[in-house]
Amino acid sequence: MHEQLRAGLDAHIDYFAANRHTVLAANRVLARDPVIQTVITDELTELRRRLLDSTGLGAGPGELVPAALMSWLVFVRALCVEWLTHQAFSRTELREMCVGALLGALRPVMDLDRLLTGEEELPADPRAAP
Repeated sequence: MHEQLRAGLDAHIDYFAANRHTVLAANRVLARDPVIQTVITDELTELRRRLLDSTGLGAGPGELVPAALMSWLVFVRALCVEWLTHQAFSRTELREMCVGALLGALRPVMDLDRLLTGEEELPADPRAAP
């Protein structure tokens, strides 16, 4: 999942960089328009659905994971706009901040180590005390 996340972010950042002026206009000037707000919200909702479906994150507890993902997607969008506007940090730093933010948000509610490595949980040692 870790490499999949990085690849997805690279594609997202590539798109934002290739469409810099449009992205900045949509996220700064036009974002106040209710129609544009709806388009952005619908896009984020679809991205969240795809992430839940393709990564195994949908197996997380209740509504915590979907809420964390939506918040993370808003964070990524805002940080990408900041990067496009000021370029005060590198593209690699942008990607790694986004990866770190998602892992930090999900770690308290999921066993991310198992999810990231793809390993199954080991059975409990029957000799261990309860």
